[in-house]
Amino acid sequence: MSVVVCDAPAGMEAEIRRAARRAMQAGGYHSGRLEIAIVGDAEMRRQHQRWLGRATVTDVLSFDLRDRAEPGRVEGQLIVCETVARRQAKLHDADWRGELLLYVVHGCLHLCGHDDRRAVHAAEMHAREDQLLSLLGWGPVFSAPAAGQVGRRRQASSRSRGRV
Repeated sequence: MSVVVCDAPAGMEAEIRRAARRAMQAGGYHSGRLEIAIVGDAEMRRQHQRWLGRATVTDVLSFDLRDRAEPGRVEGQLIVCETVARRQAKLHDADWRGELLLYVVHGCLHLCGHDDRRAVHAAEMHAREDQLLSLLGWGPVFSAPAAGQVGRRRQASSRSRGRV
């Protein structure tokens, strides 16, 4: 599987590629091409407006580019917002790089067919994200407690994700 990363933050390209491959392979995808663009607020706002009609910033947009489904083959694109990752990480006293990888994994899970529109599915998806990020050595990111706190640090409903 080819994973192309555009405009990755310094030192993050290989880690983004590794996270994407792990998530896609866990979903049964072993061939094809995935393109990941890392953008700032202005570009994410433009893309969110263009594809979902919302003039707001979100963390990740996922695009399945296949003409027809082929088992085990991905043709997709992710747009991931670095500035959202940095803001969210600061709010939760966390490492922004783990937050960015959370968005990459989340977008990949959408490409693998996961849906988080219903609370029960969102909870399953977030548990899978934390499991994959732990396997990558980052530990749980979504459900990690903020410094000095115990338990979940976020509610699934507080996340805004786009899927096209």
